[in-house]
Amino acid sequence: MKVISGKYRGRQLIALEGRNTRPTSARVKEDMFNILSNWFIYEGKTSLDLFGGSGALSIEGLSRGIKYAYINDLSGAAIKIIKKNLRDITTNEYEIFQWDFKRVLKHLGDLGKKVDLIYLDPPFPHPEYYYEFFTLLAENEILNQYGIVLTEAPMVLDETKVPKLKLLKFKDLKNKYLYLYRLED
Repeated sequence: MKVISGKYRGRQLIALEGRNTRPTSARVKEDMFNILSNWFIYEGKTSLDLFGGSGALSIEGLSRGIKYAYINDLSGAAIKIIKKNLRDITTNEYEIFQWDFKRVLKHLGDLGKKVDLIYLDPPFPHPEYYYEFFTLLAENEILNQYGIVLTEAPMVLDETKVPKLKLLKFKDLKNKYLYLYRLED
């Protein structure tokens, strides 16, 4: 697993072994960032990865110009991997949480923090996380106007359960689906 583009291009990343995480394949990650690049300018922006896993999505974003990344994972083993993958990246470019995703959203909302890009790629055995996320995102208002939510899901999402976000792009990847949403109040 490598960083695809930007200042960390070619950087080798490690993934957590076992079946509790599901690293995004190189092909899917490339698709995700190709789609994202059509709708999003990275420079100077802030991102949030609620289910960090290896930190690969956040590191790819930092490599392409994201100014600051919030990276979260509930698993202590995943946090160790994320820290290893962030080697040589200054700590003033990111903050790591080891919390439940709901707590992260509330924490950032309580602090009045806003982000421009959210990676939503929870473990596939938990489809309920998607709709819970969309509800909490609307309640905590942490996404900047025209902010993007990039989602990989194991099923087709019910658009009636995605409040306040406009679907910009949908891509069927046979056994998973990519969604690109934007906040347009």
